[in-house]
Amino acid sequence: MHTTSSHYYGNVNPTLLEVVNPSAQRIAEFGCGTGAFARAVRQRCTGVVHYVGIELMADELTKARDALDVALVRNLDQTPNWSNDPELTAALVPDSFDHVIFGDVLEHLYEPHRVLTQAVTCLRPGGSALVCIPNVQHWSVMAQLIRGHWPQQDAGLFDRTHIRWFALTDMRQLLQQAGLVVEKIIPRVFKPENGQTLLQALLPAAQLLGVDPQQFIQHSQPLQYVLVGRKPLGSKASAL
Repeated sequence: MHTTSSHYYGNVNPTLLEVVNPSAQRIAEFGCGTGAFARAVRQRCTGVVHYVGIELMADELTKARDALDVALVRNLDQTPNWSNDPELTAALVPDSFDHVIFGDVLEHLYEPHRVLTQAVTCLRPGGSALVCIPNVQHWSVMAQLIRGHWPQQDAGLFDRTHIRWFALTDMRQLLQQAGLVVEKIIPRVFKPENGQTLLQALLPAAQLLGVDPQQFIQHSQPLQYVLVGRKPLGSKASAL
């Protein structure tokens, strides 16, 4: 995830933070940036937290080391099989983590399903993956497509480093195919009044396609979704 903005690596997503279990003791965060989220988690959690941070950008990870017990620089697209990486396998012990966290990371990967599936093996039965993913069905995407333009920006929906795109159904499927039960979906809506005129104008198109008009509007307002996917009890992995 390349960008020139250091703020990009230092954000704390309050919606994602809210779904962290305060009693969690072992957490692995993928794309931990400068460690801002890890520090916020340590303030939220009541016990001693063992926190593993995986980050692509070495300079940013250096700033996070005070908040991490284990810090690894990895390009997960270039690490297809984690079992071939001794440091990763030592850090990410199967069936042992309360949470694995992907905050606006999966859309930057060529193989998000493969990465998430391997991360799920690290979860203890009953543990959960906490993910935040941008919503490609957002009204601003429709507006740009109607104009015939796809912006290239440093961050947000039109981040030039996005490789994969997801609407809500795709997000659910991503988690389910990784072996998770989706327990919670939280839309992140900013300035809900924006885009209403465009969405109302597009309602006939939704009806023409057999899409429920209210569902269309509801799914076109969130800029992102936070999802919680639980690893079923009795589900164990013997190795990465």
